[in-house]
Amino acid sequence: MALAATVALVPVLRSAPARAASNAEWSRSFSGWDRSSSATLADVNGDGVPDAVFGHQAGFIDVLDGRNGNTLPGWPQPTGAAVDSSPAVADIDGDGHPEIIVGAGSTWAPNQTGGLLVFEANGALRCKWDPPTANGGPSWTAVYSSPAIGDVDGDGHPDIVFGGFDLRIHAIDRNCHELPGFPFYHDDTVFSSPSLYDIDGDGRMEIFIGGDSTIGPPEDHQGGVFRALDWQNGQVVQLWKQYTNDVIFSSPAMGDINGDGQIDVVVGGGNYFHGSDGNKVFAWTARTGAPLPGWPQSLNGVTASSPAIGDLDGDGKAREVVIGTRAGTLFAMRGNGSWLWTRVLHRQAGIHGDNSIGPIYGSPVIADVNGDGHEDVAIANDWATYLLNGRNGLDLRGPMLAYWSFENAPAIADVAGTRRLYTIGFSTGDHRTMFASYPLGAAGGKQSWPMFRKNPRHLGAPTSGGNPLPAAYCSRPVNPKAVPSTRSASGYWFLGGDGGVFSFGAARFHGSLPALGIHTHTVGLTPTRRGNGYWVLSGDGGVFSFGDAHFHGSMGGRPLNAPIIRMARTASGNGYYLLASDGGVFSFGDARFHGSTGNLRLHAPVISMAVTPTGRGYWLLASDGGVFSFGDAKFYGSTGAMRLNAPVLSMAVRPQGNGYWLLGGDGGVFSFGGAAFHGSLPGTGLCAAASAVQIRATQTGSGYWLLGGDGGVFSFGDAKFFGSQPGLTGNGRAMDMAIKP
Repeated sequence: MALAATVALVPVLRSAPARAASNAEWSRSFSGWDRSSSATLADVNGDGVPDAVFGHQAGFIDVLDGRNGNTLPGWPQPTGAAVDSSPAVADIDGDGHPEIIVGAGSTWAPNQTGGLLVFEANGALRCKWDPPTANGGPSWTAVYSSPAIGDVDGDGHPDIVFGGFDLRIHAIDRNCHELPGFPFYHDDTVFSSPSLYDIDGDGRMEIFIGGDSTIGPPEDHQGGVFRALDWQNGQVVQLWKQYTNDVIFSSPAMGDINGDGQIDVVVGGGNYFHGSDGNKVFAWTARTGAPLPGWPQSLNGVTASSPAIGDLDGDGKAREVVIGTRAGTLFAMRGNGSWLWTRVLHRQAGIHGDNSIGPIYGSPVIADVNGDGHEDVAIANDWATYLLNGRNGLDLRGPMLAYWSFENAPAIADVAGTRRLYTIGFSTGDHRTMFASYPLGAAGGKQSWPMFRKNPRHLGAPTSGGNPLPAAYCSRPVNPKAVPSTRSASGYWFLGGDGGVFSFGAARFHGSLPALGIHTHTVGLTPTRRGNGYWVLSGDGGVFSFGDAHFHGSMGGRPLNAPIIRMARTASGNGYYLLASDGGVFSFGDARFHGSTGNLRLHAPVISMAVTPTGRGYWLLASDGGVFSFGDAKFYGSTGAMRLNAPVLSMAVRPQGNGYWLLGGDGGVFSFGGAAFHGSLPGTGLCAAASAVQIRATQTGSGYWLLGGDGGVFSFGDAKFFGSQPGLTGNGRAMDMAIKP
């Protein structure tokens, strides 16, 4: 149901005559209304002074000199449609001059062909993304979402990310061409603007964005959906999603709000289905989507306002969240969800004020506005812009009266030695917009969130965006040899050393040891024949069954000559083998013993096992690459006589049984028999931060996945990437990987 959320977002506005800006250093008046486009402050003309860039519903984008409000040469420029989107500013083509990127199209001006435009600093149009045609003609695809600029595909060049009323999330390159794998079908309209941050240290920025959802495929959910998306190997992978019972109009903010050293994502709600979640503020761990303790928080009105994050209490640790409601209240909340303070914004008696409560549609900004070393808050309602003490919410000075603000956010910047506040407002009476600048005091001081979406690139996140990478990580460029196929598998799991199970694609989570309160070191994960369950193997030989996996016995509690290190399922799925590091093989269920190396003197310990497709034999693998064949398993070669850069760690057999691959600890892959070489980590410049630990074959036998000890997954041949969990360390280090049929 496209555009489901548009109707309820249009408020009833009072008619009023124009009024002059109060105590403004300068102000500029324009014909027409700017209801939603907030000012972005960035140096456009290269003179070292931040300029003010904003869009307008009259169908243009303008750039004002931050010092005096004069329009810069080459501006304004027409956009061909009304503008609700707030422009982003960044040098996307590497020529040393910034580009201005803005969406076009509006719910206030229907039946216009929207899109996204990229302008050079001098006003020349660099390129335009046009919405796809419908029935051979133009399609009305408004882009209300404000674009974010970051490297999504890891090619070293900035990309442009935005949502559209075409029910899709888009990522285009610096020439306005859609990236491979995009657009991502969202389900319904997207008002929310994306945040970008590289949460896994792979050199690519992940996308965090909310939007609407309606009954029917693919989501079949009434309300909102918030998603974390990652681009890998030419595909868009959904890392996680969260449902809400009302639309998500709010744009997310990212930062460490609870002081645990992890980036979190915070977002408000919206109002179309009138669900209770429309009044809530949500906070999730950005890496996993897990709700933070104390969240969500229910407030006193619709939270369509986008949150800002800053250090209001000055503790230098966790950050506070600020968001407004349509009930006219501003909330400042700690990282645990408790309230630092609240403030009701009255219109106040005076010029068109009647002391009633003014709703908050726009978003707050956070900066030190009085030079006392503490951060404060600027926020607009439908009457004025307010400056509030960040520690208690009290007024720092009287309201700035520059027409009414609707969804516009104020902005703060240092210009010519002065910290200044910029506001945008409009008047319904004379159909005009006013842009005003107010001096606040001497330049300098903290400014955690000085404009809408935090910075000119509109990352909605720390400016570094995850780069430079943490010392423990290395960049993971795209594997150019991967040709992913849906026939390769439907999903996969991998196992952490603490027994945690991570599921991707169609591989469902059926349970884990930590969830059962069991704390032991685990070494193996083996799927059932149908892929509707799995066994988890502990280091003492204990076997734990989940889903449709049946317990057939274990070595737990038995005396052993060597530790149990691996598990392998029989071809029928009605039994399994356990392997000890001395090559001892233990059979359970319908597993049949065909021999072992338990009585042999080995040059290196046995580290892996693979069963033949018939189930009437198996291979054992030693860490020097030596391969031992039993039953109907055929020997195709080994690395036993080779000089290796790293020990061999894992083995994968082609489903046809006519060859196998061996994996070295440096990510090197060795192919034998009918197993073709499709690439390796050293061979492609790819890397795994904590070394490669497992190789697993696709169902077609035409590719394989490599699992890094940090939870990174790398795809080769026809292996399809379903997701990864980079960043695992310590007892959570990745140990084993299993493919869902």
